[in-house]
Amino acid sequence: MTSFARGVAAENAGRLEEARARYLDVLRTEPRNPAALHRLGVVELRLGNPRDAVVLFQKSLAIAKDLEVYLDFGAAMAGMARWDAAATVYAAALRVAPASADAHYGLAMALHRQGRPQDAEPHYRKVLAAFSHLGEVHNNLGVALQDLGRFAEAAAAHREAARIDPTDAASWSKLGVALHAIGQGAEAEAAFRNALGLAPQDADCWHNLSGLLDACGRPAEALAAGRLAVALDPGSARNWLALGNAAGAARRLEEAWRATSAAARLEPLSPAARNNLASALQELGRWREAVAEYRAALELQPDFPVAEINLAQALSGLREADGALTVLRALLARQPANGEAWRRLGSVLAEAVRPDAAVAVLRKAVALAPGEPDAQADLAMAAAMAGWSTQSADACRRVLRLVPGHAAALGQLVHQQRLLCDWRDLDGLEAQLLRQVRAGAEGVSPFDVLSCASTLADQQSAAARWAAAKARGALTATRPAATVAMAAAGDGRLRIGYLSSDFREHAMGHLMVDALETHDRSRFAVTAYSTGLDDGSALRQRFQRGIERFVDLRRHTDADAARTIAADGIDILVDLTGFTSFSRTSILAARPAPVQVNWLGYPGTLGAGYVDYIVADPTVIAPGEDGFFSERVVRLPDCYQPNDRRRAIAEATPTRRDCGLPEDGFVFCCFNSAYKLTPALFDGWARILAAVPGSVLWLYAGNRQVAVNLRREGEARGLDPHRLVFAQPLPHAEHLARHRLADLFLDTLPYNAHTTASDALWAGLPVLTRRGTTFAGRVAASLLRAGGLPELIVDGQEDYEAEAVALARSPGRLRDLRQRLALNRPVCPLFDTPRFTRHLEAAYRAMWDIHRAGGEPRPIAVTAEDAGGPASAMEGEGESA
Repeated sequence: MTSFARGVAAENAGRLEEARARYLDVLRTEPRNPAALHRLGVVELRLGNPRDAVVLFQKSLAIAKDLEVYLDFGAAMAGMARWDAAATVYAAALRVAPASADAHYGLAMALHRQGRPQDAEPHYRKVLAAFSHLGEVHNNLGVALQDLGRFAEAAAAHREAARIDPTDAASWSKLGVALHAIGQGAEAEAAFRNALGLAPQDADCWHNLSGLLDACGRPAEALAAGRLAVALDPGSARNWLALGNAAGAARRLEEAWRATSAAARLEPLSPAARNNLASALQELGRWREAVAEYRAALELQPDFPVAEINLAQALSGLREADGALTVLRALLARQPANGEAWRRLGSVLAEAVRPDAAVAVLRKAVALAPGEPDAQADLAMAAAMAGWSTQSADACRRVLRLVPGHAAALGQLVHQQRLLCDWRDLDGLEAQLLRQVRAGAEGVSPFDVLSCASTLADQQSAAARWAAAKARGALTATRPAATVAMAAAGDGRLRIGYLSSDFREHAMGHLMVDALETHDRSRFAVTAYSTGLDDGSALRQRFQRGIERFVDLRRHTDADAARTIAADGIDILVDLTGFTSFSRTSILAARPAPVQVNWLGYPGTLGAGYVDYIVADPTVIAPGEDGFFSERVVRLPDCYQPNDRRRAIAEATPTRRDCGLPEDGFVFCCFNSAYKLTPALFDGWARILAAVPGSVLWLYAGNRQVAVNLRREGEARGLDPHRLVFAQPLPHAEHLARHRLADLFLDTLPYNAHTTASDALWAGLPVLTRRGTTFAGRVAASLLRAGGLPELIVDGQEDYEAEAVALARSPGRLRDLRQRLALNRPVCPLFDTPRFTRHLEAAYRAMWDIHRAGGEPRPIAVTAEDAGGPASAMEGEGESA
């Protein structure tokens, strides 16, 4: 046997040192023996000397171009992760043996590892053309196809690998990844579970399953899978990131923060880890820490659009709109086609109360992604803020075409069509909206439900879901111990805080200013917390002068605002905005005061466990209805609504001609907002006008389209369009003065006149109302009772129409009503603000006494011994509905 043969035998037997010696013996006598050089190179490779092996392979190939040498040489390069060199060697092998499957496979792997999947693909396919039974090659081809974004083809490749070897967990796992990418969630889940049945300790597969379940909206299951992935491989940052995503979706915000923190510790130079950590901090309300982490991510990767958009959102949340706009404009300068950046820019502008600019920007976002419902929804909201109801309604319809069950868009569409008096398909839309509310749909603004034919149960249901959404992420704003001690040792006054966006020229501002000024400062320390615009109006200045402390919180985050209120030691925080424009309900969710109250701004329950009381009266919330209110009901003896005794009425009265009214004829009027008008109500008004020849109906129309639509509706009911007259906006004192030209105010239902009814009565104009079945539909009845005109309250539509016609035909009776109203005005409870404020203060004292005694909030009835006597508070058990 020759030395070479003995070397081969030793090599095959694993006696590598002996094989080396034998091959060296051959090379001493035959230094250019290519076979001996080749085999010695293989031995050196097996002995862990790849560099020596490479030299030997090169020498062998210099003598003879042999395929086997090329293949072993390529494997050596691959073993050293020298993928470029490996590719060169395998390419040379193919020049020697173009049909070599091994060379094609080696070249495919080397190219793939260099990030060249498009070049690797044809070589994988060459191998499979000759050896289609190789599952590993199908899998590698599938990975290359995934890298190329060709997920359907990738799924086919992995499926074939799994067919060839159904016991290969890797094939099933890779198939699951590809199926997930093409949206076949159920099939992907089945593939992952097959893989885990074969390899239950595969952390990567648990990671992939967690991501799939998270994407499918199954956060609890995603969380469980993510926890298993982390337990199996706690050193993997990607596993912690998956757990963080799942925990965030499951609203396990602390766990999400801990998981993303772990990922960032494991990979501190990972921009994705820092971005996800920032998002977790943001969800916890730790906005400034979130901003720092977003900036850290961007330092690691300056061109990181997701982090830039997130940073802008965080800055906007911190009320730093200028900083957010700077970030987004810089991103859009680089990526002018980034629709999400345009969308976020529009949102920031809207949040900064620049709706016109927001609409222009959001139109660009929609143009870039017309099939994106969120951009359309944002455009709808911005257009509504700008007062462009037609554009808002159009955008809502586009959202609903894209997502037919989009509850928020449906609610907004109903409201915008009401604002336009566009009733052509309104009944069907309202019925659809109420079905969604009753089915538990998320995202329906409770305010949009008030003006529908909704029940108290509907309103409570919508409010509860809205309030819960506002509470997400809110952190309790605990009163500092020093503040509590200072309050206990203070002046003995009860500290009342009023939270509102309407300390300005606004209907609510006109109602509440006198009551807030009239508080007994010897017993109550009053602070106004303003979250709205400073419009520079005389009314704004009056609030600032007339209230003991006026604190502007507009540029505070909700969390900072809550901390400010808590630090001030407020005992009772009263929300005057509710679910109306510019509300900041999340401040209440942080519980900055031990007692929290819903009053005046929103005629219904807030549905929130963090609001203790609602201020009402026996008319707006009747006995037996307490169960439909999440708050405990506080009933004042006269009316829940205050009024301003200093409300100015212009001395000069315009002429009827000035206002477009006929010189003669009865003038019915309704200055309510257009959204309170309904087709059924208008039917009744048409019948009233038909029964009173020469009469006209004077309506408020701040939007030109309202007049167009109502004239069309009038013609459809046989009305001469000239019998509808439209009033334009005027300064408040002048608006009150023009009430003198009308004869009777006709109220609306299901949403009554509120401030507009008070305005009419203050100006001396009788109001005819129909009592409704909800708080919003009973306010005018409450006002008329407190104003001494209860006979103008009716219960049915027929009675409403009959009474309107009877009054129009009875000038003497109408004159008597006006005279009574004029005589009542100085003395009636409706306009007796000091009396009202004493009743309100009695309610506050009762609330505080219950709290101080350690009791749970319970219903309160405030009574007065006589019309002007001192108020007392009586506690009682609430009645369930």
